[in-house]
Amino acid sequence: LSLVVVLICLLLSAFFSGSETALTASSRASMSRLEKHGNRRAAIVNQLLEQRERLIGALLLGNNAANIAASALATGVLLAWFGNAGVVYATALMTVLVVVFAEVLPKTAAFNAPDRIALAVAKPMQWVVRLLGPILIWIERIVCWILARFGMDVGEDQAILSAREELRGAVDLLHSEGDVERLDRDMFGGVLDLR
Repeated sequence: LSLVVVLICLLLSAFFSGSETALTASSRASMSRLEKHGNRRAAIVNQLLEQRERLIGALLLGNNAANIAASALATGVLLAWFGNAGVVYATALMTVLVVVFAEVLPKTAAFNAPDRIALAVAKPMQWVVRLLGPILIWIERIVCWILARFGMDVGEDQAILSAREELRGAVDLLHSEGDVERLDRDMFGGVLDLR
């Protein structure tokens, strides 16, 4: 039974890891366009991204709880099987399982198809954020209070570049990768220079 629970915890951890990557890497423009065409899951993705701190808090809380539970249960099982050496075995085994199957694999999959996976996880993540809402409010308050002690105001716009400069940087990057011709880059730059 403990091993089944460990497997379930690893699956939950993979879900949270993949969801984090997919939701944060999804295209805001695509989601907005899909929402305008009546896609409800895209609307949920946009709602989740509007409350980014709460979303990240839910993802981290869920992921860490799943990983800690899986590691604790695996340690208990391996201690019963191998005695004190079970701690070493549990540490090695859970490190490999968590890194490969609960972190790298789901994040890689989500990074390769962020929009599709973001739409797939939107509804479950909406429920997770609602369920963990009261806990997350307190976590946010504690985090904001601690960061305020270091002079950081959470929630204020901390953008280094304006939206116009970010667009210019994106076009320059695409040009350097060969996806945008020089003439097109220069024309787009001219449009950005207009008042």
